[in-house]
Amino acid sequence: MIYLKILLLIILAFIVYQDFRFKAVSWIFFPVGFVLGIVVALLEVNLHNLLINSATILLFLIFQLAIIMLFTRLKYKKTKNVFNSVFGLGDILFLTMIVPFFSPINFLLYFILSLIFTLVTFILFSKTRVLKSPRVPLAGLQSMFLIIVIISQIICKFSFYNDFLILQYFIG
Repeated sequence: MIYLKILLLIILAFIVYQDFRFKAVSWIFFPVGFVLGIVVALLEVNLHNLLINSATILLFLIFQLAIIMLFTRLKYKKTKNVFNSVFGLGDILFLTMIVPFFSPINFLLYFILSLIFTLVTFILFSKTRVLKSPRVPLAGLQSMFLIIVIISQIICKFSFYNDFLILQYFIG
C-alpha cells in the first residue's frame, strides 16, 4: 500500500507543478489518481462503505457547484460559464479525483482546511511575487496540501476513512 501512496504523491506533485507552471493540468492525472484512490480505499474499507462515502461526497460537491453557479448568475445578472470565469475544469476534476480518498467528515475537514491553506498560500505567493497571475491555482494548491496530509497520514498512521476520532474530538 505504501507504494500506491508514493505513486499517488508523485501524481499530486505533477498536478502542483503543471498548475503552477502552465496554469493547466494534463487530464490523464485525474483518472489515474481516481483509480489509485479507489484501490487504496478498497484496501482499507469495504466496497459498500466506499460507495456510500463517495456518493455523499459527490452530492456535497454538486451542491457546492450549484451554489457557485447560482452566485455567479446573481452577481453577473446573466448565465455565465463558471468553468471559464470562476472555476477551472481542472479544479472540478481534481475534487472529483479525490472523492474516494476520504470519508465524508474527513473530506469536509480536508476541503475547508485546503481552502484556508490555498487562501493563505496564494496571498503569500502574491505578496512575494512568486505568482505573477491573478488566477488562483486551486487544484495545484489543494494538491500541495493533500501531499502534506498524505505524508502526515503515512507517518502518524491514521485513517482517512474513520470519522470516529474527528467526531469524538468535536462532540466530546
